[in-house]
This record gives sequence, C-alpha cells and structure tokens, in this order.
Amino acid sequence: MTSDDPSPSRIIGGGINTRESEQPVVVTQMLGIDSSAPVREENLRARFLSFDPLFDSASNLVAHQLVLRGRMAATDAPPALRQMDEDMLLTGLYSLTQGGMSGELPLLVQVSTDVLFSDVPRQINHRKLIWYVALDTEQHLARALALQDAGLTFCPTLNRNDPVVRESASAWRYLGCHADDIPPKVAARLIVEGVRHSRVQARWPESTWFKGSYFSGDTQPAEISHDQAVQLDLLAIALRGSADTLVQFFRLNPDMAPRLLAIANSQVGGLSRPAESTAHALVMLGPQRSSRVAALLALAGADPTEATRQYTVTALTRALFMGKLTRLGAPAESSAAAFEIGLLSIAPHALSLPVEKLIRKLGLPATSARALSAHPTPEGAMLKLTHACEKNDVETLAMYAQQLNIPLHQISVAYLDALIAASELDAALH
Repeated sequence: MTSDDPSPSRIIGGGINTRESEQPVVVTQMLGIDSSAPVREENLRARFLSFDPLFDSASNLVAHQLVLRGRMAATDAPPALRQMDEDMLLTGLYSLTQGGMSGELPLLVQVSTDVLFSDVPRQINHRKLIWYVALDTEQHLARALALQDAGLTFCPTLNRNDPVVRESASAWRYLGCHADDIPPKVAARLIVEGVRHSRVQARWPESTWFKGSYFSGDTQPAEISHDQAVQLDLLAIALRGSADTLVQFFRLNPDMAPRLLAIANSQVGGLSRPAESTAHALVMLGPQRSSRVAALLALAGADPTEATRQYTVTALTRALFMGKLTRLGAPAESSAAAFEIGLLSIAPHALSLPVEKLIRKLGLPATSARALSAHPTPEGAMLKLTHACEKNDVETLAMYAQQLNIPLHQISVAYLDALIAASELDAALH
C-alpha cells in the first residue's frame, strides 16, 4: 500500500492501494455470508455458469446475463441438445437463487417460449431476475402478460410480423432489440444486442442497456481453453463487478479460492492479520484491494506456471510503478486508472488474447482502451516509460523524465520500489 505521506518517496507493503485518501470500508452481508440456507454448489460448478456484463451508454456496468460458459447450442442444433443447454442453465439458476442471490444488479436470463408454459418461472422467480424471451405469437404474448401480472419481470423481443405482438411494446418495462432495428419510441428500457460500431450505439436512447461483442466479446472464444475462459471471467468481474458478484464467482469456482487466499495473505494483500477464508479475505481487503487481488489471480490462474508467475509479477510491477508516477505528478486521470492500465498491459500475454478482444470483453473505459491500444495519451506515455525501465533504456528514460517533469532519480526510485514490492507476490504464486 502507499504511505499516507502526501509526497511519498517509497512504496511500502504490497502497494495495491492507490486512492488519494483511503476510506475504511466494510463489506457486509455479501452473498453466502451469515446464511444458513443450503447452497447447491456442486450443481453450479457442474453447469459452468458465467455472468456476461451489460453496459449503459456511458460504459457503466448495469446488469449481468446468466449464461453457460462456452458456446450454447446453435439455433439449428437438434432440439434435444438445445433443451439440454436450457435445462443446465435453469438448474444453475435455481441453485443460485436457493443460495440467497443478493447482488445489487439485475440478472437477465434467456429462456425459450416452452419455459413460459411451465411452472419454472413461478418456482425460480426472484425480484432481480429479468426473463429474456422471444414472443412470436399471440399465445406467447398472452402467457407472458399473465406472468407479468403475477409479478415476474420480462424483457421480450417482439415478432414484428405479428401486429398484435408488435403493438404490445408499451406493456413492458424492458424490451429486447437488435442493433439493426429502428429504435422504438416506448417508455421501456431497451436492451440491445449486436452493436458493432460506436455510430450504431449513438442511435439508441441514453437509457439503453447494451450487450454483445462491441462491449463484452464472446463468453468463451473458441480459441481459448476452459481455464483461460475462467480467468477472463474473473478479470472482468474483478474490474467491473460488484462485491457480491466476486463472491459468487468463488462459490462457482472453489478451486480458485486457495490461490486468492494465498495472495491476500501475502505482503501484496497488506492485511493486518491473516484471513481465514475467501469470504473473510474479501471483507478484510475492502472493495479496491479485493478487485486487485482477484485481478492478479486472474492473470496467474489457479495453478500458475513459471510463465504466468512472471507475467503476474511484471503486471503488478507496472501497476505499482504507474500508480506511483501519477502520485509524483505525471499527467493521468487518476492513480487508480494508471494502476489498472499497468496491470492490464500484460493481460494479452497472460491470457493469449488480442488486446482488442480484451478491451471488448472487459468493457474497458476509453482511457484504458486508448492507452493499451498504443494511442498517444498521457497514460500511454507512462506505459512506454515503464517499458523503458524494464529494458533499462536510458535515453528513453531521460526523454520521458523531461516530458513528465519528474526528476530521473525519482523515476528510478519509484521503479525500484515497485520491483521490490511486486517480488513479494512470487512466493504466493508457488
């Protein structure tokens, strides 16, 4: 963590705090804590659930969609295969709600019209659930309206070729659309998929929520392994998810928990006393440090190799250094933003994914996206300076020291401090 000195000269401890003023925050009543309700973790783990993010027009995380990690059966797949996927999703959803789902954000769940005519929606209904379903006929419409009257929340997509179904648009709180549609003039909040370009996004009302590859990428791209997909999910949640969602992740992926506890209890975590469990660690760390410890775990994986250990230590070194430079006066939005950029600069290598796909999947803000894409920004310049420190490129160091108006010796000390602090992570990764 950083010193409370307004002009600190050294980074001490783990150094994962970068806020200008740390407020003591206690996270209480997170999912599963102080709850005696049975939790069907085996079912959840077996179903490989994942939480795809939804964003508003300002790229703020506003909701999640519950999906099966990996590729769902195609629309032209045999009905039995599609039914199996849906059964797995609903089984996982049931287990999740039985565990006392308490996240602040709404949870979107896509189901077939067959589910509308079953008892499933009434049995699983939860106030934060939004049922996402395609209404093709008047029979579908009547059933969905009846369930809505009974207290369920729906986000339907409407068959444009059926005038009765189409004219029901004003009856819904949420309405599903495709990016190629003409935005309907309704009071409902629109949930849009298929956005590929910013100019398409701009056509939609400011209150719209968006999902799709422009914002979050595929749930699990075909070219990466299951383990990489889990790491990518965790990184997305660590950066943009709530504390509840982070706890949910570790309940779904308990094999990741021991490594999280090891990182939290190392000097990197900076805890005043050892945490006894994952949930205990997340409470003690607080929101900012929890997300950063989880991000480090996402880069390293549950069973780090020599390569991923090196990547993760390098990521923390860059993050600490860039956060420190910002505190020393380098131009940047904030030390927290600089820390995140430094951390994510190694993610394309650690997760073997192109930086463009990572930007979409993680829903990164413009500042981070531009810096990681080598655009000429203050944060991008700091990242180049970091690379120069790693290579001991004296000429580039001197050039950026002058550009940033920071004495070269202070840059050298800051990098050495970051290197020493990050080295403490290596033991926790073995």
